[in-house]
Amino acid sequence: MKTPILVQLQPLMAALRAEQLTNNRPETLTGCYISDLLSDVLAHAEPGMIWLTIQTHRNVVSVAATKDIAVVLFTCGRKPYAEVIAEADEEGLALLTTPLTTFEAAGKLWEAGLRGKNGHE
Repeated sequence: MKTPILVQLQPLMAALRAEQLTNNRPETLTGCYISDLLSDVLAHAEPGMIWLTIQTHRNVVSVAATKDIAVVLFTCGRKPYAEVIAEADEEGLALLTTPLTTFEAAGKLWEAGLRGKNGHE
């Protein structure tokens, strides 16, 4: 098992053209997971990761909190309802949105050094 590379979130914000939706923001990320299937995220995502998805409903917050995911990045300009954002704030979860597609955002994260589960490519 490779040791994950820690990547600073702040420098990624501009590259991702990300808008912060909650008051929470971790300093570092340990990896990236991309999926719109909640059961897949529950089975495979790891703590400290950034999760890319187009899903915006409240179950995203529940899954992210359960898995101790650091950031949920909504791609393609998606934004959850205010109630979902408020729930994420209460959970201490960071939510971001980007106008980039999931593919484009993943490319930016790859360039920054983030990798998938256990640092695997």
